[in-house]
Amino acid sequence: MATPTFKRVSLAQFQQIIKQFAFTRAIDEVHMHHTWRPRRQDFRGHETIVGMWRHHTQTNGWADIAQHVTIDPEGFIWLGRNWNTPPASAAGHNGTRNQGPFMFEMIGDFDAGVDLFDGPQKETTLGVIDAVLRHFNLPDRALRFHNMMSSKSCPGGAIRYPQLLADLADYRLRHAKDEGLSPQGRAIRPFPTESGFIVEEAIQSLHRSDMGLTESADAEPHDGNGAHGHDGGYPTYGARTDGAANGHTSAFESPVRPRDSLSSADLARLRPHVVNLTAGRFSHNGMMTTTPEDVDAIFGDHLPRALREAGGQPVKILFFSHGGLVSESTGLKIAALQIPWWLSNGVYPIHFVWETGLFHSIAQLLQRRPSTRGLDPRDLTDPVLEQIARRLGGINIWGAMKTNAQRSVDPPTNANPTGGGAHYVAKKLGALCDDHPGKFELHAVGHSAGSIFHAHFVPTARQLGASRFKSLQFLAPALAVDIFKERLLPLIGNGSQHAVEDLAVFTMTREYERKDHCARIYGKSLLYLIHHALEERFDAPLLGLEDSLRDDPDLRRLFGLGTTTNDAARIIWSPSPDSTGRYASRATAHGDFDNDGATMNSLLRRVLSKNDIDPIVDFPAARGPSTAEWSWLDEIDWPDILLPSGPQKQTHTTEMVTYNDSWTPALSPPKAVSSTGGRRVALCVGIDAYPDPDDQLAGCVNDAQLWGQALGNLGFETALLLDGGASRAAIEQSLRRLIGNSRPGDVLVFHYSGHGTQVDDWDGDEDDGFDEALCPFDFRTGALFLDDDIARLLADLPQGVNMTLFIDSCHSGTVTRFAVGPGARLPPGTRARYAKATDELRKANRRFRAALRAPRALNGRGEQSPMNHTKFSACRDDQQALESNGNGEFTRRALRILQESVAGMNHAQFQARLEKSFGPNSRQNPRLDCPRGIETHLLLQPLADAVQAGPIRQIRELDTTVQGVPSMEAIQLMSRAIHVLAQH
Repeated sequence: MATPTFKRVSLAQFQQIIKQFAFTRAIDEVHMHHTWRPRRQDFRGHETIVGMWRHHTQTNGWADIAQHVTIDPEGFIWLGRNWNTPPASAAGHNGTRNQGPFMFEMIGDFDAGVDLFDGPQKETTLGVIDAVLRHFNLPDRALRFHNMMSSKSCPGGAIRYPQLLADLADYRLRHAKDEGLSPQGRAIRPFPTESGFIVEEAIQSLHRSDMGLTESADAEPHDGNGAHGHDGGYPTYGARTDGAANGHTSAFESPVRPRDSLSSADLARLRPHVVNLTAGRFSHNGMMTTTPEDVDAIFGDHLPRALREAGGQPVKILFFSHGGLVSESTGLKIAALQIPWWLSNGVYPIHFVWETGLFHSIAQLLQRRPSTRGLDPRDLTDPVLEQIARRLGGINIWGAMKTNAQRSVDPPTNANPTGGGAHYVAKKLGALCDDHPGKFELHAVGHSAGSIFHAHFVPTARQLGASRFKSLQFLAPALAVDIFKERLLPLIGNGSQHAVEDLAVFTMTREYERKDHCARIYGKSLLYLIHHALEERFDAPLLGLEDSLRDDPDLRRLFGLGTTTNDAARIIWSPSPDSTGRYASRATAHGDFDNDGATMNSLLRRVLSKNDIDPIVDFPAARGPSTAEWSWLDEIDWPDILLPSGPQKQTHTTEMVTYNDSWTPALSPPKAVSSTGGRRVALCVGIDAYPDPDDQLAGCVNDAQLWGQALGNLGFETALLLDGGASRAAIEQSLRRLIGNSRPGDVLVFHYSGHGTQVDDWDGDEDDGFDEALCPFDFRTGALFLDDDIARLLADLPQGVNMTLFIDSCHSGTVTRFAVGPGARLPPGTRARYAKATDELRKANRRFRAALRAPRALNGRGEQSPMNHTKFSACRDDQQALESNGNGEFTRRALRILQESVAGMNHAQFQARLEKSFGPNSRQNPRLDCPRGIETHLLLQPLADAVQAGPIRQIRELDTTVQGVPSMEAIQLMSRAIHVLAQH
């Protein structure tokens, strides 16, 4: 096909063209994309449009450029493919020649922090959307972002759907008068007659490519080099180069960027290969989310496509699970480094990124250590640290992490129809293997605590119909020997009852384990800390410790230690004599294995069944400092506003470990299931993008996401309602379900960040004549969520359920009766979360209330049901709930306390910490409201576990003694001994 000339038209001309074009294809949706590459600054007019056309036709093999029109940075529209042909918009959503979407691209990268979506380009975009929707009489919701149909970020993370719909409504109002239209406009004013020739020529150009060619229904822009497509992808499965000898291929020539620079496009490229879990469930917050639909795409689209591209050879699938000392961002960075390498070697990787919070929690334990100076104190301090870690909740911390792994394979229930994230993956894997027998070869790798994860995932996958795993390889496994024997040892073999054909364990020798350290805080490897302090059984044998392996006769026999070598199970000791081959590993720290080239190449050779000299694409390892040297804080995904103030760099001062009434133990995340067997469930609501620009806020969505993440780290199943998803109906329904599904022993949390207001008391139950209200997304329609509404829902809270509310808005608490007037002076960048109740809002609310069914009475005027919950509010009645720097002032401080330490803290202590965090002359002071006597109940703990005790008593109740000395006194004595020795 000859290179076409693409016509450029104005918005007014486009509006006329769409009226005159002879559509034979019914348009049912409008698909919105950004190019990602080129960015706005890269646009070179017709040359850029032709470049996209060449890429789509010559590289992708399509009949024409993917989109129907392209909108450039100056607001001009470039006509694309024939409007009567389906676009290459989104796999499975392109429609047919009879019916389907109208697709447009915007030149630019509209992910956060890159190009701005503004000016003439935004105005034209709104005009194009409006013109297509009007012409085909489509509702606004017929507009679909690309990210609604795929895992991509397109049309950019900075463009929010609710806000765009609000901008569209504003566009119509602004142009109604100019175009002679009512706000509902039924016609578009013709542009001047002299443009008729241009329109006629443009329409003719749209027919140039109508050759009856139609792409596959799966056609969608993919571009590995990011030149012209959007959200560029990885290389095609199995693609490799001849550069195996030097270990570098086009798959990973660009280094992985630092964790804080992973863009939305980077994350989109990871999505076909990553399953992100929090507390065993699919993660819906943090840097990357995973939904059941994402997993469906992996097993229903990407892997079948890989099979088609494999040329009749079985597809090797590798499931990788990282260790517990890894933050979400580092887990994603590991995936970003490894995935293209596996692909270049013909392996399809799937990374489980499971947020354990372990590094954060253990760091808090060990940072309370006594510091020393002088002679090497390692042999003296480590036993002290082990005792402190054991006494102060280390067992619970490690247990919570193990519970997360176990929860990941929970089967579906009525209350949780999806089940655990790994169970959902295993079910899809079983179905894939059943549909394609013998076509997929399975492998699994687990690093450190990742071995615990696979001890649950691998047997579950086999039970759900997956084929046997060809290999299972562990790197420095933190898996307890008894769990290994129970869950995995019986499954190793080649029989139909087995799940694993070949097992390999890479781990350090005894000398290097003892030489390792944890950020110079603990003087041996993490495995020793787990061995001595974190498992329920003291000195519990671990699969990754040489002593444990050699002490157990079953393991000696399995791995052929001191006897005949067992080909089905091997130990590779690190550092090995050789740096290449199937038995090579050069890691010298616990965290080094998954970025050690010798280890990773050895893993690969085992997966590929290669010998020591067969060519492979070497792992792109750029050895930096050992992971043992990393700062603990580097492995915590702190939001900027929650960066802790300490600990500071190591000094030579000596600090005593003291215990008094003002001290609280380090954070010990509760298990997802409490000791009473109850569940931990949270609902978090955040609304910034209110339809009225005057109502819009800037920190509430951040608040909700951070609350969700913090509560998830504490073992809660969390659900988020954000912006347009937080309508009154959605909030009420979600809160009703939260309460209705609860049972005695459960712990519930409801968090809200958004506007609050007050309106006239409509049912006479308030002494002061006002009802307080939260402001859902649609509150200006009158759909306020009154305190009466919340009280009625809470009246159904079962006895024995602990429910806590965190309300970050004005008119929370009792709530304020004092209007925050428009004249209130606030610092620059600070805003009150208060929506003024106008006469229009009051009238709308009265109409809304009248349309509702008559509410169920409480207990008569002034006699509401007894309070059965705990509520922390952002401010007093006469104050404002403020936000600044992207978060609520209340949320910022509350979450900092949750991050630091809540174990053993009761409601009153949490409230005291909150008040102290605001300082003596604060603009707002938080409130605590709860039934009498509940002040001393433990924060976020089951009611059945209520105790009226301070931290000291709790610690002392952790009984046991150290050589006949009570544990608390023993720790203090050892601390004083270190203190004395350090002075000499």
